[in-house]
Amino acid sequence: MKQRSKMLMKGDNMSKPALIIIDMQVGILEDPDFPILQAQQLIDNINHLIEKARGNDALIIFIRHTEAVGSPLEIHQAGWQISTHLQLHSSDLVIDKYTPDSFYKTSLRDVLDKHDVKHLIITGVQSEYCIDTTCRSAFALGYGTILIEDGHSTCDSNSLLADQIIKHHNQVLGNWFVTLRKHDMIDFD
Repeated sequence: MKQRSKMLMKGDNMSKPALIIIDMQVGILEDPDFPILQAQQLIDNINHLIEKARGNDALIIFIRHTEAVGSPLEIHQAGWQISTHLQLHSSDLVIDKYTPDSFYKTSLRDVLDKHDVKHLIITGVQSEYCIDTTCRSAFALGYGTILIEDGHSTCDSNSLLADQIIKHHNQVLGNWFVTLRKHDMIDFD
């Protein structure tokens, strides 16, 4: 049994989607103990999407993970900041979260409702945590969701290599919760 989210590709007619960029923070992207697979390519792909979204006046939302004092993602510390390698603009929204779910106890749903957004394009890190959880929540809340298959990443775990984790999550999420698309197949008109 397969359920697919509404696809969003060049030429589709629907309301503009929001670009959701999850946890692309200094403390994650620059952690030498847990290197994100192909981090620079991920940044380049996301910046490509940001340019397209901004050029079409689509809503851009950065999700920022926050953890306890002493953590690399402690609020207001260097690691908590959005990576300067991404094209964050003053008109972009930044929403803080405290769990792997970008919707749980955050303002994300209210912001999307306020802007009448029904479709999401999701990118960021980490595939098996915040990307997975947010995609499933978006599906449960009724959003048509595109997961950028070359726009999320993670690091190696104790049991799987990062590329295996990414492929596995693309397969599982793509079989039910999202439509998978490469970054260069997305249009925001």
